[in-house]
Amino acid sequence: MAEDEAREGQAESISATPADDDPKLEQDFARAPGLSRGERKVVQRLADVLRFNDFMTVMMVIATALSAFATWRTAHVTNLLFTIAERPYIGVDRVAVDSVDAEFARVVIECRNFGQVSATGGVARVSVFIDGKLLLKAIGGDAIENVGIVSPTVPHPVFRFVPISLFNAVREGHSRMIVRVAFDYRGPDQRQFCYRESMTYDRRFASFVPSGGSDQCGAEIY
Repeated sequence: MAEDEAREGQAESISATPADDDPKLEQDFARAPGLSRGERKVVQRLADVLRFNDFMTVMMVIATALSAFATWRTAHVTNLLFTIAERPYIGVDRVAVDSVDAEFARVVIECRNFGQVSATGGVARVSVFIDGKLLLKAIGGDAIENVGIVSPTVPHPVFRFVPISLFNAVREGHSRMIVRVAFDYRGPDQRQFCYRESMTYDRRFASFVPSGGSDQCGAEIY
């Protein structure tokens, strides 16, 4: 009877022990009276197993979190690479004065899709300025070209004509000629893309050199 009461008192004191004192609790329980040496070893081993299981649970939670982050990161990078690779890239391949006659100098603006997929809804607007003044539309100074589908690596030339008197002034360095190109197009997923570039004629090289640009739709070119 006295031994049973002692065990009940020991159990009550153990149940009242705070959770933070688990290691001390296990040691006290293992040294409790009435337990054989073998029973104490079993209790100690069970405590070790429980502590190891808690540690493994925490490690599994951490590993799961890291695996989820790695999966998300891989998917994000893959989607980014696909978005960059599978889209058209339209730009100006060449701007030059390819012919001069008694009335006009012909300026050719050759646009090209440098990407791997076709662009759709291509619309080009090419403007020619002499000393800051836009050439008349009647002679091709400013017009909108509905290009439509722009296939990869296929040149899409646009022509503008400059009166010979104005071009001679440019060629002699008395005037400045600028060609501005604005190209709007869509990718296979119907995303909108834009290309803006300004090219200035350099009489020393008898060709055009870049003088500004942007890939933002609606952006101004300076």
